[in-house]
Amino acid sequence: MTMNVEALQTIELDATRAPAQMVDHYIQLVRNSLADCTADTAEYAAALLLKLEHLASSQRVHAIDSSQTQTYLAPWLALPAQSLLDAA
Repeated sequence: MTMNVEALQTIELDATRAPAQMVDHYIQLVRNSLADCTADTAEYAAALLLKLEHLASSQRVHAIDSSQTQTYLAPWLALPAQSLLDAA
């Protein structure tokens, strides 16, 4: 099946409210159809891929590197060890 602009617009509209797994599916669908597209459709598909990849990444939580030190909003505040023991 050859991808056309109308199909890409449908994907774009649906992707705005789709879960990350569906957006991933749309990304693969658009990537696989790029080779068979006309020049205008391929240009729109490439722009849509950028948008879909941004949508997919914004729906995911990125892992925190545990080797880095943690930064706090108020690093000058500290709990004395005795307070921690009392709370337990």
